[in-house]
Amino acid sequence: MATVHKSICYLFFITTVLLCSSCKDENQGWTLIQGSVLSMEGHKQVHSAFLIIGNELLASTREDGSFEIDSHDPGLHSILCSSLGFRDTLIQIEVKEGALTELDFFLSADDSHGRVYGELHDQTLYNAQLAGNPSIAGWNGKELFDGISGATIQTMTFGSDLPSAEIYVGDSLIALTDGFGQYWVDLQAGTYPLHVSLSGYRDTIQIIQVKPDSDIFANFILSQQ
Repeated sequence: MATVHKSICYLFFITTVLLCSSCKDENQGWTLIQGSVLSMEGHKQVHSAFLIIGNELLASTREDGSFEIDSHDPGLHSILCSSLGFRDTLIQIEVKEGALTELDFFLSADDSHGRVYGELHDQTLYNAQLAGNPSIAGWNGKELFDGISGATIQTMTFGSDLPSAEIYVGDSLIALTDGFGQYWVDLQAGTYPLHVSLSGYRDTIQIIQVKPDSDIFANFILSQQ
């Protein structure tokens, strides 16, 4: 009887070890960051804020100002939080493997503005222009805006009926392109995911940084659907 009891205990021990090992394997590489974005004044929820690392949009806040970021690499990270009407806020945190990291942002109101200019290019046409003039690859945003007209999309793709592309920050429509595929807009200073939507092309997002009382150029090279 004692032998049976020992065998049962041994089996229970082995099963527990295997289960713990399995849980450890499942947790390996797993990370989760969650928190909220609030205004510094009144601590009100900011439901259209963006969480960014470098040129990567990690998450946007929900209606209640909360956010969640999963499957991010463990280690020390600087996460930037931005929202229209507020000043950018940068927080450095350590993300640990197999652990929940809680992070709250408190944003200060800001009313400084800059100006954004840009135009749209068809990827195929751009590649053809690049083949004829490889130096284009080294042009900055202003040189591309001034040097190659977005009208190439109009003449080669749509004829004279180029529809207006919609330019968004989050769910806020901030600009429409003109008949030459160009746009310009005064925008709250800060760091934002600029999103363009044009019929017949894949939606495209790029991270831009608008500085107070300054001009920036944000051009889009679009791939056809």
